[in-house]
Amino acid sequence: MLPTLLFYAAFAIGEAVLIAFAVNVAHGYPWSVRWTERATLVILAVLGIGSAELTRRHWMAPASEWPPALLALAIVCCVASLVVLPLATLARARRVRSALGFEGERRGPLLQGPAEAFIGEGPNAWMLRLPGNTSLNLESRDWIVPMAGLPEEMDGLSILHLTDLHFSRAYDRRYFEAVFAAAADPPADLVCVTGDLIDDPACIEWIEPLLSSLPATSGRFAILGNHDQHHDVDAIAAAVAAADCRVLDGHVATIDVHGRRLAIGGTCAPWGPGIPDDAIPPADFALLLSHTPDLIYKSARQGWDFVLAGHNHAGQVRLPILGPALMPSVYSRRFEQGFFRVSPSLMYVGQGIGCKHPIRYGCHPEIARFTLRRAPTVAAADRTAREGATVGA
Repeated sequence: MLPTLLFYAAFAIGEAVLIAFAVNVAHGYPWSVRWTERATLVILAVLGIGSAELTRRHWMAPASEWPPALLALAIVCCVASLVVLPLATLARARRVRSALGFEGERRGPLLQGPAEAFIGEGPNAWMLRLPGNTSLNLESRDWIVPMAGLPEEMDGLSILHLTDLHFSRAYDRRYFEAVFAAAADPPADLVCVTGDLIDDPACIEWIEPLLSSLPATSGRFAILGNHDQHHDVDAIAAAVAAADCRVLDGHVATIDVHGRRLAIGGTCAPWGPGIPDDAIPPADFALLLSHTPDLIYKSARQGWDFVLAGHNHAGQVRLPILGPALMPSVYSRRFEQGFFRVSPSLMYVGQGIGCKHPIRYGCHPEIARFTLRRAPTVAAADRTAREGATVGA
């Protein structure tokens, strides 16, 4: 009896791993919502039927008599459970530890008042009332980020990063007003918003007053996200622009920072236009706003110094030790949240502010701030490479 129970436990866990991986990857591609949902149903149906048939066969015949396809499914599920999951968990733990080299301060919760005051009347508002849900437990992460090759004139440049706002009436507007009030203090040199502003068209009118409340001495910049593509993109972009916030989807802007040239690019590819290599101007430092972290390898090839991303919401539900299970990325959980280095680029993936389905456990909404610091030393080879590079170090 015990071997049977162990077999079924390994199979069930492995099947869950395969389902999570397949759903994650399916949601990382720029398919329409309808096709993504269909792909998810097909994945669940195939594995579900296989599981039911495996259970029936197990009691009727020994494994040596199972059809090859069913035997292969059982082997794959057991390997996923006993080999892949432990190795992936170990690799994730090593990635988490790698971010400890950055100096940061965590503050929160930042919202004052009863939670009920921040819950709206729209669809999915009931989720915010679920016991233990941390969707309203706003936190701030303030990071000191040393950057090799950062010009001396840009030392101390401050960046406010907001991502995945997901304005909807599931939240009361007072929630977002409180978020933006917290984000505005202290003020930053740059304000960067990395997409998914809207889940409810009725909330487009919130964009201008909220974004315009954020002070920025060197400018506000934003991109759209995949959720914005399901609504009136032109109206969303116009509301962002009305807040004196430049929309950068597929474009690169350059600004002067104390006599040095800072390039700021933006893209919500693969759902929107990407940035061609020949569209990137020479600059002393290069910052990229990318809705999804999946573009990090292309961004590194293009030479961006610092990449800000979101999209993944850090998984929304994070299990002890294992971390998140579901994450819409072609790399599954590889770029869940926090800092990642793909030389020469450094990327930060934010946890987001809102959610279409506002359920968070072990994962708080986040305001991120960065103060860039010039690294103590920069090798001569790095300086030479920077002088000859299109962007970045």
